Amino acid sequence: MWLALVPLAALCVYADSIDVEITPARTMIVRENFSRAGSHLIFLASSCARIEKIQSADGSVLRTSGPGPWMTVSNASMPLSYEAVPLASPRICSVPLLMPEHPIDSVRLTITDHGSGVTRVGIPHVEGGAGKWTATFPAVPSQVQLEWPAGAALPKAPLFPIGRFAWNFWGLVSVLVLWTVAYLIWARRGAGSS
Repeated sequence: MWLALVPLAALCVYADSIDVEITPARTMIVRENFSRAGSHLIFLASSCARIEKIQSADGSVLRTSGPGPWMTVSNASMPLSYEAVPLASPRICSVPLLMPEHPIDSVRLTITDHGSGVTRVGIPHVEGGAGKWTATFPAVPSQVQLEWPAGAALPKAPLFPIGRFAWNFWGLVSVLVLWTVAYLIWARRGAGSS
């Protein structure tokens, strides 16, 4: 009986997968399949590559939304595919990966170079080389950093709205200073009357 469960367990371990194929023009064609992804995916926008042509399993083209560096893709059904297109021909590029909002057990990542000349994949625990790298991770990485022997310098990072961070930060600092001064005055007054 236990022997019959071994093939089923092997199938479940790698049910979640990300396959990245790099064309000679350095365009990354990404295919993702998550068993428990839900319908919302997120990704961290990159300064050197943009996500295009996100296509769901039923063939529908999906749109991205979001004001800041974290973008959302809604109504996704698995498997899905998309392209990560470099903005120039960078020497180093961090390619964003779509991630489910809900946790998954593990994911198998496979990167295959079809002639672009990738020399290094900058993500821990990746095995391989000579055009193919693989790894299994406990969670979906947000980006994969690729390096070529030659290329343009990294483009400037995009400016995203920081919201009310500055107001919140200085407001907190002001309150802390005010309370510290008030406490010290109260403590002195209390010590002087004893």
